[in-house]
Amino acid sequence: MAIIEISSLAGKDFSGDVLIVPVFSGRERHRLPLAISKVARQVMEESDFKADYLEIVPLHHPNGVKDSRWMLLVGLGDEDAVTHNKIRKAIGAAGRFCLKKGWKTIGLVSPATSILDHDEVQIAALEGVMLADYDFVKFKGKPEPKRFERVELFTNGDDTRKARRHLVQIEAGVGACHRVRDLANTPAGDLYPEAFAVLAQQLAKQHKVGIEILDPEALAKGGFNCVLAVGQGSVRTPRVIKLDYMPKEKPKKHVVLVGKGVCFDSGGLSLKDASNMETMKDDMAGAAIVLATLIACAEAQIPVQVTGIVGLVENMPSGSSYKPGDVLRSRSGKTIEVLNTDAEGRLVLADLLHYASELKPDHIVDLATLTGACLVALGDGVSGVFGEDQKLVEHLLDSGKNTGEHLWQLPLVAEYRDALKSHVADIKNISGTRWGGAISAAMFLRDFVDHGSWAHVDLSGGWSSAERDYRTHGATGEGPRWLLDWLSR
Repeated sequence: MAIIEISSLAGKDFSGDVLIVPVFSGRERHRLPLAISKVARQVMEESDFKADYLEIVPLHHPNGVKDSRWMLLVGLGDEDAVTHNKIRKAIGAAGRFCLKKGWKTIGLVSPATSILDHDEVQIAALEGVMLADYDFVKFKGKPEPKRFERVELFTNGDDTRKARRHLVQIEAGVGACHRVRDLANTPAGDLYPEAFAVLAQQLAKQHKVGIEILDPEALAKGGFNCVLAVGQGSVRTPRVIKLDYMPKEKPKKHVVLVGKGVCFDSGGLSLKDASNMETMKDDMAGAAIVLATLIACAEAQIPVQVTGIVGLVENMPSGSSYKPGDVLRSRSGKTIEVLNTDAEGRLVLADLLHYASELKPDHIVDLATLTGACLVALGDGVSGVFGEDQKLVEHLLDSGKNTGEHLWQLPLVAEYRDALKSHVADIKNISGTRWGGAISAAMFLRDFVDHGSWAHVDLSGGWSSAERDYRTHGATGEGPRWLLDWLSR
């Protein structure tokens, strides 16, 4: 990660590749340092730049900025409509522009606005440029990633103490986002259950996080029959990982995070079509988020005890695959009729949620790329949240808003549980109707939570089909930042 510096100077003396200057539309709105403001005004007067939201104009060797090779003007639009997330996204878009140019040393002028708190503006600006600093080139012929070396934020006289205090958590959250991106972008041939477990063990040791890895023999002994069933069609055997982070001081709360880790999902015998398999290397995003968040908790010294539980499987078709019509006895003892082997994530989570409930934490939050129905409902930029503890749900929604990672509450409809009744088992794994699929999946999970305070997050915002603002094409890395925000508060 780039070296981050925060300065109360104006930025006109910045020496580096490029100085990013966020600008509001409307001449009367400018409160930039004088030398920089003159440049911005001149460009706007010549109608080359209107400062529309996300508009970007590069200037080479600008007058009034001594040593910067480039100035990059980025539009924030109308100041009256500005939000922290608009600042984060606009500066993120500018950061992506700089990264593609190969610029290494970045200066950034903190937006000057009377609408928002200056401390929070500084944090949003830093997050935007840092989130943009990502390049996944591991599998290219010449894997030389374009990454920033140094980023300096200039506040033009504003107090920098809060941004400095939050820098460790900002860096931990952004680093976790990049780690999730790396994991979810990695092909399934390279990141299978055992390989994920090895990586988790290395990270846990490095960051002094406790770890226990359950292999197939331990899973059978522990009653994880659903995890084993989903994975039995693959030559890559399943794993369940339990991670434990304990703060140095006595923890205020104990939270368990549960992650779906289907390292590749072919659909099993209920086979997906080819186009729906193209991105199924990311079906372990929930597990990646849990792992990255536990490591970030250790880095930022979050004052909460956090346990992470992830179930790692490959869902493959073969002569040994579990079959439609099979009845599985879950870890809780409840039996499940399998009507569709492509509804496998909820089977894995059934065992994990029962395991999490036994720990009797204050809260359980599970994260899973669970249903296409949630993606249809909310698109690829918003994740759905379900839960009966409304206070917990609202805290998660608030953290999503704080970090610009959109969450939206969807209802748990008790009547939808009737559609999961089975003639031969306690419950079936699909409802048999295409309507309300995200809700019926959440209702299925509810049956396996033996704990009052639980929330389920359906990660429809985990993959982006196109680059936008600070997000690249592919895995978005969303999850750890809002989790850290919630855990820290």
